[in-house]
Amino acid sequence: MDKALLELIRISHAVGTDSSLVQGGGGNTSVKAADGKYMYVKASGTALKDMNEQKGWRRMRLDAVLAIIKDKSIANLQTHTREAEVVDRLLLACDDDVTDIARPSVEAHLHAFLDKCVIHLHPSTAGAFVNARNGKIELENLFRKIENRKLKIENYLPPLWVPYTDPGFTLAKRIAKLVDDYQKQFGKKPAILFLEKHGILISAQSPDTALRLVREVINRCNSSLMQPKAGKIKSVNQDQINNTKLCVRKAFFEATGERVTITYFCDHEIASFLAQPDAEKMLAAGVLTPDELVYANGPAMWVDRCEPQRITARLSAQINKVEKPSVAFLVKGVGLFVAGKKKIAQTVRDIVAYSAFIRCNAKRMGGISSLNKRQRNFINRWESEAFRKKLISGQSEGELKDRIAVVTGAGSGLGRSIAIGLAKAGAMVALLDIDQKTLKETRELILNSDVMVLPGDVTNEADVKRAFERLLENWGGLDILVNAAGVAPAYELVDMPVDKWRFTLEVNLTGYFLCAREAARIMIAQAMGGSIINLSSKSGLEASKNNTAYNATKAGEIHMARGWALELGEYSIRVNSLAPGNVFEGSKIWNPEYIKTCAKKYSIKPEEVIPFYVSKTALRREIKGQDVADSVVFLCSERARTITGQVLVPDSGQVMVR
Repeated sequence: MDKALLELIRISHAVGTDSSLVQGGGGNTSVKAADGKYMYVKASGTALKDMNEQKGWRRMRLDAVLAIIKDKSIANLQTHTREAEVVDRLLLACDDDVTDIARPSVEAHLHAFLDKCVIHLHPSTAGAFVNARNGKIELENLFRKIENRKLKIENYLPPLWVPYTDPGFTLAKRIAKLVDDYQKQFGKKPAILFLEKHGILISAQSPDTALRLVREVINRCNSSLMQPKAGKIKSVNQDQINNTKLCVRKAFFEATGERVTITYFCDHEIASFLAQPDAEKMLAAGVLTPDELVYANGPAMWVDRCEPQRITARLSAQINKVEKPSVAFLVKGVGLFVAGKKKIAQTVRDIVAYSAFIRCNAKRMGGISSLNKRQRNFINRWESEAFRKKLISGQSEGELKDRIAVVTGAGSGLGRSIAIGLAKAGAMVALLDIDQKTLKETRELILNSDVMVLPGDVTNEADVKRAFERLLENWGGLDILVNAAGVAPAYELVDMPVDKWRFTLEVNLTGYFLCAREAARIMIAQAMGGSIINLSSKSGLEASKNNTAYNATKAGEIHMARGWALELGEYSIRVNSLAPGNVFEGSKIWNPEYIKTCAKKYSIKPEEVIPFYVSKTALRREIKGQDVADSVVFLCSERARTITGQVLVPDSGQVMVR
C-alpha cells in the first residue's frame, strides 16, 4: 500500500477522533505521494475517524487537479454551472480502484497547491477568532507573542489570514493567489491559514509536523480564550422532557408539515450556555459558519416558554423569509431539543455547543461576525454541502416517510410482516413483543437503522407504560399504533379451559386497550392526528368453529376500534380494524398442533389444511404477510385520510362484509 495513503489514514484518525476539532463529519485531509504525481484526499461526506484502507479516500492526479484552478474558462461560468463543472472535473481527476459513489473532497483543488500534508479543521478554538470582528487583530497579536517567546510554531512565520470567500472554486482561487503572494514575501508556503467564518488549514512536509502544528495552534488559541464554566444541570423530570418534545414536534409539524423525531440533550456545555444572561442576544447575532447553516439550519432558537403556537409562528416567519426553519431549540431551564433524524441529532448538538463557545468568546473580541444574507444564500444553494449532509443523515423515502410507529406482536407472524412493511414505506418502527429473541430477529430483517426494540408484555400495564415512555425518550412522538399481538387457543366449547379463555381476553383485548390508551394520550398531547389499527380477523366478522375465545375477542377488537374512532375523531386520530383471512407464513397461530386440530375439524389430512382454506376464498389465492402489511400502510397513509371506524378485509374474498 502507498505510504502516502497510510499517512493520510493516520492523520485523519488522529484529528477525527477529537470532537472539538470536527463537526458534522467535516474537516478534510490530504497527503501527496512521494513522486509528486498523486494526492490522496478524504472523500466528501466521510468522517475522518471512519477512513480506512478500503474506503473514505480518493487518489487524484495532481496535475489534473491543479489544472482546474488554472482554467480561466471555469471562472467565467455562472455559479451553479461552475460548481457542477468543478465537481465533475474533480471526479475525472481521480485515478484509483474505488467503485462506490465516493467523491473527492470538494476542497481538493485548494489542497493541491499547499504543502505535502494538509489538515483542514473547524475547531471551536479557531472559530472564536475567525468569527470575531477583531479576530484577525487578536491572532496577529497572539502569534507576535509566539515569535517573541520562540515557541515551536513552524519557523515562527505568521499565519495567513483568508478573508471570507464563498466555498468551492472561488475560495480555491483566492487561496491560490494569497499563498503565491505569501511565498513571494516569506520564501515558503504558509504553514497555518485561518479562514474567516470557516476554520483553519495546516500545511506541512510531514504528517508528524502537521499534527504537531495542529496541537500547538489549538493550545495557543486556547490560552487566550474564556473556557465555559461547568454548567450546573438542573434536575428536570422525564415528564417535562417528554412534554417539551411533544410541544416542539407539534410546532415543527404545524409550520413545515414534516413529522420529525425529537432528541433531547442537556450536558455541562449546554447548561453553561443556558445560564448565560445574554444567551438569546448572542444567538440573535446570526449564522456563524457553513456547518451551522447546513446541519442546524442556523443558530438554535431560544425558547423561554414551550408554547407550540409561539414556536410555530417563529418557524413560519423563517419560512416566509425563505430561510430554513430552525431544527435546534434551546429551552430555558430544560435543555436542547433537536428536530430531525437520530443519525444527525448528535452532530447538531455538537454544532450548537461549538457555536455557543464561539459566541461567548467572539463577543469579547469586538463582537460576533456572522454570515450575511448573500453568503447564506450561496451556501444554501451549494450542492456540495447538500450532498455531504445527505450522506451523513440519510434520506427517508416512501409513503409513510418519517412517521413514528409502534407494532405490537412484532416478533413473528403478521406483526413481523406489518413492521417490515411500515419500515419499507419509510416509517420509523418500534417493535413491541414479549419474546426478545424473535424481536431481535425482526430487527435484523428490517434493512433500516430507524428501528427500536421494546421488550414487554402487552397485558402488563407497567410494561406498556414503560415501552411508550422509552419511545418518547428515543423519538419524541408517535403517529401510528398497530395492535397485532394475539393468541388463538382452539378448543371445542365443552373442552375450553377457563385459564385459556382468560388468557385470550387478556392478550387480545386488554393488551389492545392498554396500548391504545397510551398511544391516544401521546397523540392527543402532540395534536398532530394519528392512526390506530386493530388487527382483528375474518373470525371477528364471521365466527369459526371451535374458536370461542378467538371469535369473541376478534369481534371485540372491531367494536373497541369503532368506539375509539368516535372518541378520538375530534383529535384527527383515525381508528380502523383489519380483518385478514388466514395467513399461514411465519405464523405462531398456524403451528403444527393447530393445523392438526383443523384437520380433525374438517376430517382431512394435516397437509391438506392450507390448500383447503385457500380453496374457500373467491380468488383462490393464499394471503401473504405482505398483503396485510400493504393494507396497513394504506390505512395509515393520507390516501385513507377520511376513513375511520371501518373494517378492511384482506382475505381474498372469503368473507363478504354486510
